[in-house]
Amino acid sequence: MVEDDSIKTLERFLDDLKESSVKSKEYYKFIIGLSTGTLVFSITFLKEFVTFPEYKFILIIGWFCLLTSIIAGVLVLPKIDDLHAYFQYAKNLFGSKETLAPIIRKELQEHYLKSLIKSYVDPIVKDHEKEKVELYEFLEKLPAKGLKKYFERLQLIRVKDPKTISFIKEFLEETFKILSLTKMIERYGNPSFILKRIRKSLFQLIWLNRLMKYAFFVGIFAISVFSIINFLR
Repeated sequence: MVEDDSIKTLERFLDDLKESSVKSKEYYKFIIGLSTGTLVFSITFLKEFVTFPEYKFILIIGWFCLLTSIIAGVLVLPKIDDLHAYFQYAKNLFGSKETLAPIIRKELQEHYLKSLIKSYVDPIVKDHEKEKVELYEFLEKLPAKGLKKYFERLQLIRVKDPKTISFIKEFLEETFKILSLTKMIERYGNPSFILKRIRKSLFQLIWLNRLMKYAFFVGIFAISVFSIINFLR
């Protein structure tokens, strides 16, 4: 019960973070657009209205800050998308206890193979509870190779036609290739790895967000000071 409550609390926390980042994304786009517009306008303004500008270094600082703000904002947006993907994966992962345990034990391929075999034989042994229990116990002891061979025998049993056999073997070969990708999921889908990626992405997002905002305000201030000085001279 305590474990379920902890998982639900974590899921709510991830949902809150995701909702917050979605709202922030629109704000980041607004800052990027405003920085770009200000930069373009100030360049046009300089060419059209100021022939011999004074204190050009202030303008250069403003341009540099606005450009920095734009770059930081462009880097922020994909970070938010990555964060959303991590949030969704983490939520799905923690909500599925059946998948979570095999990932932690690095037995995800075996888990999927057992599920495939059980789905295939369940209709056959549904009225034979003893045989069903014995079969499940037998499957628990088999390694990945043994499970593959067992599943292959189940598919090929009673099949005599060479074309059908060839088709089934090709189908099984592709199935096993897809299942081999579970090693990547075990490595990159491990809960500790996902939470580390979320923490790292949040840290990067916070600093890029600060850089974008502060550079924008400094850039606007510098260009405003430059404009006032050159209009009042």
